[in-house]
Amino acid sequence: MLTGPDSNAIRVPSPSRITWVLELPHQGRFDSTIATVSDAPVRFRLGVADNRTYEPLAQVTVTKAGGARPFNVDLSAYAGWKWSLFYHPDRIAWRLILSADAVDGVPGAGVWGAPRVMTTPDGEMEYRERTRR
Repeated sequence: MLTGPDSNAIRVPSPSRITWVLELPHQGRFDSTIATVSDAPVRFRLGVADNRTYEPLAQVTVTKAGGARPFNVDLSAYAGWKWSLFYHPDRIAWRLILSADAVDGVPGAGVWGAPRVMTTPDGEMEYRERTRR
């Protein structure tokens, strides 16, 4: 598990929330590992919000301290061309919301290991061009 000072892990109390505001790449996905580092279980959730709505995308409850487990979520619905006059996801700065919830009201501690948004090589090239403008 990534918990050292030079790792890319984020140790958080439960309950807590981390919010990143960013445009998302085409064919994007969120990749991380999750673990609890306390005796209390932790519910990890990922959601996406704009200025109007919040959409829960995934949740996993980790009940035992120990090894990290993968937490991967498809974000492709939040970028790219869509058949709509009104919905243009490439123009939206999304709020990517990572939550660590206390289960049954018992506070604990969790770890988001190396949280990142990934894409394909084509998605990366498109993202760099779009965000350069």
